[in-house]
Amino acid sequence: MRKEHYLLKVLTPLHIGAGQGLGHVDLPIVREAHTNFPYIPGTSLKGALRNLEINRVVRERKKGEKASQLEEKLTDKDKFDPEDRDIVRLAKIFGTAGEVAEQDKETLEEGKEVGAGKVLFLDAFIVLFPVKSAKGIFSLTTCPYVINRFFELLGIDQRVEDVPEGKVKVLSTNGHKNLINDNNNNKLLLEEFVFEAEESEELKKFVELVGTFVEEKNKPRIVCVNDTDFKDFVSNYTEVQTHIKINLDTGTVDRGALWTEEYVPAESVFAFSLVFLEEINYSPPATFHLGGDITTGKGFVKVQRLEV
Repeated sequence: MRKEHYLLKVLTPLHIGAGQGLGHVDLPIVREAHTNFPYIPGTSLKGALRNLEINRVVRERKKGEKASQLEEKLTDKDKFDPEDRDIVRLAKIFGTAGEVAEQDKETLEEGKEVGAGKVLFLDAFIVLFPVKSAKGIFSLTTCPYVINRFFELLGIDQRVEDVPEGKVKVLSTNGHKNLINDNNNNKLLLEEFVFEAEESEELKKFVELVGTFVEEKNKPRIVCVNDTDFKDFVSNYTEVQTHIKINLDTGTVDRGALWTEEYVPAESVFAFSLVFLEEINYSPPATFHLGGDITTGKGFVKVQRLEV
């Protein structure tokens, strides 16, 4: 068994929905129950990557088949071919339907076909969340809970201490994009909240790991607020858009066709892992689409493997 760790950056606002909302947002994003932090379910990652891999295989085979026809060979017991290497590889990565997995006991015993996939797609949790700043446009915020969770995922034996209320930790105040010098005190204004900045060597390892992914120009934007402030930011400062439907005959809004939809903002960064139960050659593409609203340009992300 081996693990591969990845960072995922939101390039355009991302909506992975939690169904109908009971609050002021009609279509909220999915959130962790215990933290209220946005996250990306492993099922969403697996589904998007499965579709991409099936389409890639279709293009490379050049047999004139459609993606839906190739998918049928993974799900229809009468069409599954254990001698087709492409099909077996897809089955090992993403799994097959239960009926296919049980159709041929002899093939199953030979190990040529699998039921459940041999690659586990873990949920992606938030690592950096962009918040509007009075100086430098925006800051990439994180908190001790998130950093420690990130270190634990990577197996790094290091922890970050809590941040006092009203304070913010930065790796260095020298040349920081977002800090305002006020009588030799470095202040940070995020939305309507004012923080006093303090340098912290604790952030060095974290910034080192995520720095190349967020690009050199964005490394100075990284700040660490306390856990409660971070929870407030990710709960209240996501992107909410209002949508309407136009009546084609009248050119006006259809009655009742007005709704709001929540998005994780661009520049947000998540971390996730793939667990390989067998030696399989697979890695996600550098960029792909997640969630809904692809026709309006939403949900494009990029990923990069973390070398620890």
